Amino acid sequence: MTGIYVLVAAVLLCAPPAGGYTYQMMYDCEYGSNTTEMVFFVKNVFNQKLNTMYDSRVGKYVGYGEYGMINANHFNSQRWKMFLRRAQVEILCRYNARLFRRSTLDRKVPPIVKVHQTKPADYGERSMLECRVLGFFPQEVKVRWLRDGEEVTSDVSSTDVMANGDWSFQLHSYLELTLRRGERVTCLVDHSSLMNSLEVDWDPTPLDTKHLKKSVGIIFFFIGFAAAAAGGAYYRWKRRSDFSPLGRQGQTPPSDLSEF
Repeated sequence: MTGIYVLVAAVLLCAPPAGGYTYQMMYDCEYGSNTTEMVFFVKNVFNQKLNTMYDSRVGKYVGYGEYGMINANHFNSQRWKMFLRRAQVEILCRYNARLFRRSTLDRKVPPIVKVHQTKPADYGERSMLECRVLGFFPQEVKVRWLRDGEEVTSDVSSTDVMANGDWSFQLHSYLELTLRRGERVTCLVDHSSLMNSLEVDWDPTPLDTKHLKKSVGIIFFFIGFAAAAAGGAYYRWKRRSDFSPLGRQGQTPPSDLSEF
C-alpha cells in the first residue's frame, strides 16, 4: 500500500483544567492507489498515550496496557459499535476517498492559452512575447516556444506555477526575439488534461495592419499629389492655348467688321 493518508474525521478532544485528564478519539483512513485496500483506524488516546485502537484489518479493538485491554474488551462486546465501525469503512473512508480523488487526483481542467506582444515594436526590432497559460489543474504543465516549427531554448524565461485560490493554476512564459515578417511563432503547451499538445500562434495582425494603413496612406498621398499636379498642369496648358470651343465661337472675323 502506498503512503496515502486521509484523516477523514477527528477529533473528539476534552480539554481539562490544569492537572486534569485529556481524552482524544481520532478517525484515520489509509489507502493506496485504489480504495479497495482501505484501512480504517479509530484511535483512543488518554493523556497523550494510545489506549485502544480499532483496526479494520482485524475487525476489532486492540488494547494497550491493562486499562486499554479492559476498554477494548468492552468495546468489542458492543454489537452496535462493531457494526458501526464496519459500516464506517464504506460510509466514511471510501466515500471521502472517492470525493477526494474526484476533486484532486482525477480532476482535469484544460488550460486557456493566450500569446501577445508585451511592448510595441516593429519588424526588425527587439521585442518580447508572453504566453499566458491560465486556469489549469493539476499544476504540472510544460510550456515550449517554436519559431517556424523549431524549438527555441535561448532567450526564454518563465514564472513559477502560481495558485489562483480556486483549485486552478497559472503560468507565464516569455520569449525575447527580433520580430521578422512572415515568421510563425508558437507557444506549445503540454498538460495531462489535453489529448495532444496545444499550439497557439502569435497573431501579428495588429502589426501588419499598422504597416498596411501606413502603406495605404502613402499610396493615397502620392495619388492625390499626382492628381493635383496633373490638374495644375492642365490648367496652365489650357490658359496658354485657349483650347475652349466656346472661346473660338465668340470671335468675329476682321473682314466682316470692315463692311460696316
